[in-house]
Amino acid sequence: MKDLIAKRYIKALAKTASDIELKEIAESLSKLAGAYKITKFREIVESPYVEEKQKTEFILGNILDNNFNKKFANFIKVLAEHKRLDLFEELYNELSSYLATLNKEYIAQLIVGESYNEDVLKEIENKFSKKLGVNLLLKQQIVANSGIKLIVEDLGVEVSFSQEKFVNDLKSHILKAF
Repeated sequence: MKDLIAKRYIKALAKTASDIELKEIAESLSKLAGAYKITKFREIVESPYVEEKQKTEFILGNILDNNFNKKFANFIKVLAEHKRLDLFEELYNELSSYLATLNKEYIAQLIVGESYNEDVLKEIENKFSKKLGVNLLLKQQIVANSGIKLIVEDLGVEVSFSQEKFVNDLKSHILKAF
């Protein structure tokens, strides 16, 4: 649910801000998403006893050290007014995704059973980038299975190879031949 709300806010923000402003806002949202993981910060932001104006001043003055543009200040005020200051992580993720889409850069998740070295990862990254016509940033995740899976969520692409499925398909094919 929070993701859908964040998507609407970022969509509205993207209509009013330039690409350069969006990159600056992404940096500020990154700081706020990191700060939101701190319990004290979260308590202040979510407290019903602290007024929205005080929360806004605390965020803009103390956390961001007054290093922001006017559009971002207004954005924080709107979030506070609508009691949406708990969306910093979702807003940051959504804005990062939006900026990546503008630049045709996507993050791909490579799920494997064993770690690959940087050369192999770069080769996979380059080949799939050419195949999909976008720039991919490959992140490796190691799990305990005997297959390989590449997922690009923002593009809706999933490529996988499972050794178990291959063996089962091979058995099935051999049995059908007889």
